[in-house]
Amino acid sequence: MSRTTVFRISVTLAALLSIAWLDPFKDAVSSGNDEYDMKKYNNAKRYYEKAEKYAPGDSDRKKLSFNTGDADYMLESFDNALTGFQEAVQSGDREVQKKAFFNAGNAYLKMGKYREAINSYINALKIDPGYEPAKKNIEYVLKKMSEQDKDKKDKDGNNKDNKKDQDKKKDPGSNKDQKRGQSRDSRRGQNQMSREQVQNILRALQKSQVRREQGPSDERRHLEKNW
Repeated sequence: MSRTTVFRISVTLAALLSIAWLDPFKDAVSSGNDEYDMKKYNNAKRYYEKAEKYAPGDSDRKKLSFNTGDADYMLESFDNALTGFQEAVQSGDREVQKKAFFNAGNAYLKMGKYREAINSYINALKIDPGYEPAKKNIEYVLKKMSEQDKDKKDKDGNNKDNKKDQDKKKDPGSNKDQKRGQSRDSRRGQNQMSREQVQNILRALQKSQVRREQGPSDERRHLEKNW
């Protein structure tokens, strides 16, 4: 084999090897996803941070924030996760936006912020009115709120009975119980109205004709993944 032929083969091999490394962004994202799947979330974040340096554009960088948010969520760093999801919402990709709203709702749910969670799920449904995971999670949150109201009602009722017995001994004509009851009824009325508003919004979304961009069918019940 002549030196010229060897040289050409070497050049061709070098070119092929260089092509394999022309996209460090996707390579770092892929490595991050592998670490994420192995539940090594801190390692995944490091790869995502590396990928951010090679992001082709602002939209790709913001979509990458979705994955970083996922890793923070799994690390139970919910404030940081929300920051990632909120940035992903600005990516301009409707599929990413939908999933980012959904995951933000899950983060709020973990933090016990039920109304914020519902608002996030509703935003996901505004993008895709047929998005079943968001509907199911809204139903779950409404159930949790109802249970909280019931527990509070039972607790207030027990406190009221105890206080009533004490007030009778001190002041048989006291109207404190009546005032507390009115205040409690007012709070329950406010919570009930909020739930009714949510149900009305859901019904309106089901009837609305919102354009949906088709995306990959990779929905996860607990947490969405972009890549």
